[in-house]
Amino acid sequence: MVRPSSLLKIKPCSAYQLDEWLAGVPDGPTPQTQWYLAVTGYGQANVAARLGGNRLVVHRVDVRSWHIRLDDNPSLSAAYIDALRAECVGRWRRRMIEGTWVIAEGAVYDMFDEQRHVVDELPPMRRYWVAIDYGTANQFSAILYGLGANDRLYAINEWSPNS
Repeated sequence: MVRPSSLLKIKPCSAYQLDEWLAGVPDGPTPQTQWYLAVTGYGQANVAARLGGNRLVVHRVDVRSWHIRLDDNPSLSAAYIDALRAECVGRWRRRMIEGTWVIAEGAVYDMFDEQRHVVDELPPMRRYWVAIDYGTANQFSAILYGLGANDRLYAINEWSPNS
C-alpha cells in the first residue's frame, strides 16, 4: 500500500471568509488539523477551502506542538495548584500537572510511573512465585514474581501464548 506524503483537508466556506483564508488557515480549522496530524502521524497537511463554491484556496500546515504545564496558567490560585498536585499521581500527574501527553487508555494501574516502577537491573531474589490467569474467556497468561533482597516485589517476566 502506498501512503500519501500528507493529508488533505477540504473545508467548504462562505465567500465572506475570503480575506481570512487569503491570510492563512483561520483559527477555527487549525486545531482540528493539528489533531489530525497528531493522530495520523503525518508531518504536514494541505488545507483547502472552497470559498463560495467557485474559488479554491490551499495552505500547507506543518505539525506543531505545545508543552503547557499547570504552572503556565496565571489565572489559577496557588492553593488550587497545590490541591491538584496533591491529588494527581502517576499518569494523571504527568498529564495534568507536567503537561506531558502520556497514553492512559487501557491502563489498569493509573498510578503506574515508569521512572519509579521500572528498574534496569533486578536485585538478588529471596523467593519466587508464579501467578496464572487460566484465561477461559480471555487469553492465558503467567507472570513470574520475585521477592528481592530489598523486600520489594518484582514482576520479573510475563508469558502468554502469543508473546
